[in-house]
Amino acid sequence: MMSLTEIESNIETLSQQVANASTATKDGDVFDVTDLPKVTDYLCGEISKLSPSDRARLSPKLLSLIEELDNLTITIGSSLEKVKVEMKETTTHNRAARAYTSANTTGKK
Repeated sequence: MMSLTEIESNIETLSQQVANASTATKDGDVFDVTDLPKVTDYLCGEISKLSPSDRARLSPKLLSLIEELDNLTITIGSSLEKVKVEMKETTTHNRAARAYTSANTTGKK
C-alpha cells in the first residue's frame, strides 16, 4: 500500500503528464496517453485503501486532476475534429487533382 505522501507525489506526476499531453495536443504534436487509464485506475485503488481523513485531504488535488483530465479529453476531441476536416479537404483536393490529371492525359492522346 502506498503512503499518503507517495500518492500525493503520484497525483502531481500524473497532473504534470496530463498538462504536457494537453500542451502537446494543442501544439499539434503527439503525446502517448495510453497508460493514463491504467495509472489512474491503479492510483484510485491505492486511494481507496487510505483512511477517510487521508482521502479527504486528497480531495482538492483529485478534483483538480479530474478537471485536467476532462480538459484533455476536450482538447483531444477538438484536435481529432481538426484532423477529420484536414483529411476531408486533402481527399477532396486529391480527387480534384486526379480528375484534372486524368482529363488532361486523355485529351492529349
